[in-house]
Amino acid sequence: MQKNGELSNPVIIGGVGGSGTRVVAEIISHLGYYFGDDLNAAKDNLLFLLLFKRPRWFSRARYDKIKIFTGLSLFSKVMLQKKVPNLSELRFLIQAVFEISIYGHNHKGDGRGTWPFLRVWHMIPRRLKMTLNQRRWGWKEPNSHIYLEYLAAYYSNMKYIHTIRHGLDMAFSLNQQQLYNWGPILGLDLPKSRSDEPAASLKYWLKSNRRAMEIGEKIGDRRFLTVNYDRLCMSPRSDIQKILSFLDIEQNIGNLTAVNRIPIIPKSLGRYRAHNISQFNPADLKELEDLGFSTTVDYL
Repeated sequence: MQKNGELSNPVIIGGVGGSGTRVVAEIISHLGYYFGDDLNAAKDNLLFLLLFKRPRWFSRARYDKIKIFTGLSLFSKVMLQKKVPNLSELRFLIQAVFEISIYGHNHKGDGRGTWPFLRVWHMIPRRLKMTLNQRRWGWKEPNSHIYLEYLAAYYSNMKYIHTIRHGLDMAFSLNQQQLYNWGPILGLDLPKSRSDEPAASLKYWLKSNRRAMEIGEKIGDRRFLTVNYDRLCMSPRSDIQKILSFLDIEQNIGNLTAVNRIPIIPKSLGRYRAHNISQFNPADLKELEDLGFSTTVDYL
């Protein structure tokens, strides 16, 4: 467990896949945070993905926090290039590499083959983009919310930002990786057909976000912040100011002007209105409304 120094205070961005984590990451990166060198186009930290986007492993390891802490220790050392990984951490890395090379990191098998070995290549020390006196670091990887309770226990001063987007828009998204990866671990049944996906997706959205918020209540609002992606895009100034306050950052007007331009209203906002929502469980729709999201539909 990291209690002091820069190892203990990362900013972590997570949420259900497709909920706007990339936009939040761009905002925070613009403010001077180091999010790693091995990133994809969505700004996911691929080292964290390699080590932790492993449902097969997590289904067993979730009962042993020491194993998860070993992975977090390895991840922190590589990110900040502070220390050489120990033997347990190297074993953790080898297991992750071979598991993903065989099974991949999602239900489609993406990542099989050489992909994990390329991640190891990127671990070779390079010139760190974060200066020694700059203690602003972190990562963005949507699946981080699955590990939230372990992250909070390991990083004593972390700041976690949970992005949330309208559950019905998410239900009709093509990105359903988390449903298939983590749904069974959260006690949910997987859809039996493609037509069953939206209803199953909403159940996953409700359960995973409710779980994250419950953990957030336990760790407190100094370490947990929810960002509504829809609201961020429609009126960025207030939500960006909320992010700045959460991170204890003061910015000049010029920097804020540039940051305020980052969120753009996506074409997919409100896409659920083109669908018949009678397929959803009324209790799920009620829970969605209780979270502040409208279920009004104007069919196209």
